[in-house]
Amino acid sequence: MRIQALVLVLALAACGQQGAPTETPEIAREASLQVEVRRYDLMIDQVQSLTADRPGVGVPEANNPVELARQLRETVWQYNIERSRLCSRGLFTEVSCGPAYQPVWIAEPANSTPSLDELQTRAGAVGAETQRLWDVVCEDARARVTVEAERDLVCLME
Repeated sequence: MRIQALVLVLALAACGQQGAPTETPEIAREASLQVEVRRYDLMIDQVQSLTADRPGVGVPEANNPVELARQLRETVWQYNIERSRLCSRGLFTEVSCGPAYQPVWIAEPANSTPSLDELQTRAGAVGAETQRLWDVVCEDARARVTVEAERDLVCLME
């Protein structure tokens, strides 16, 4: 009886291997890495969710130079993330697939206090960089709108 069971197990195992594609170590490694990276993305999502409305935490002053500097850094990070996503999809490659925008101040400490003149200079540089991407994307979006009255509403900023 044991021999028959062993023969049956071996036969089933052999059948299962004939139709299954062989996974190379490189494919397995890539799949594992993809899972790991996605896991980190989900962890960041959870951090955002769990801290969004945390009681006892004040809202920073909007006009504070430290806060303005932080907001500019975050804008640059978001800009780079969006460009990366567009590039990965093959969209607007002429403006999305270049090197990341990394002004020298992007890595400054969170408590740095640049002058208002410096913040104005930074904002102008971020604005020029962002405007290039925005113009290309909005031009494409307007071209896809078939109703002329609606075309004027695409990317309406002010």
